[in-house]
Amino acid sequence: MAQAKKPQQEEEPGGPMLPLQFGEQARALNEQIVETATRVGQDALQRYVDWLQAVADMQRTLASSPQASQMDWFASMMKAKADFNEQFAKMVGGMPPLGQQPQS
Repeated sequence: MAQAKKPQQEEEPGGPMLPLQFGEQARALNEQIVETATRVGQDALQRYVDWLQAVADMQRTLASSPQASQMDWFASMMKAKADFNEQFAKMVGGMPPLGQQPQS
């Protein structure tokens, strides 16, 4: 014996999602992903540029100092690298876990 089909209710919580609703939700999620990735990428790029500038500044300082030894130069480069690592760790630590909304 054939069973009668139950009509779908559009507003039924937990019920099936209409294709249009699904498409809108997917589009909104994709926009959030793109916005977050863009912000993170721009922030990482800016920190990298800042680090490169710090390295260049250290190199200029050491190059203009006649009494700078190889150890002074190496110590300055290690300090610049450590500063970059610290800034990068703060940036990554401030990112929301994957799948969560960023705090604005």
